[in-house]
Amino acid sequence: MATPTPVEIEINGKTYKGSYSTDGHLLTTRYRMQAMTDEVRSTAPAIAARGMLARLVRLEQRDMGGAGGH
Repeated sequence: MATPTPVEIEINGKTYKGSYSTDGHLLTTRYRMQAMTDEVRSTAPAIAARGMLARLVRLEQRDMGGAGGH
């Protein structure tokens, strides 16, 4: 298993940090207790990981909003 590489994005002025790793053709991005895995295609893993991190952050924000905004 590859060593995780840090990745960060900014959404609405706030920075979110996660990590990603590759295993063959699979890219796994982690943020807090969540993970998302996808097949590596023509996009560089670092760029794809940023997109996946954005999706993970939005999923968490949606879930928190639906639970009363804890």
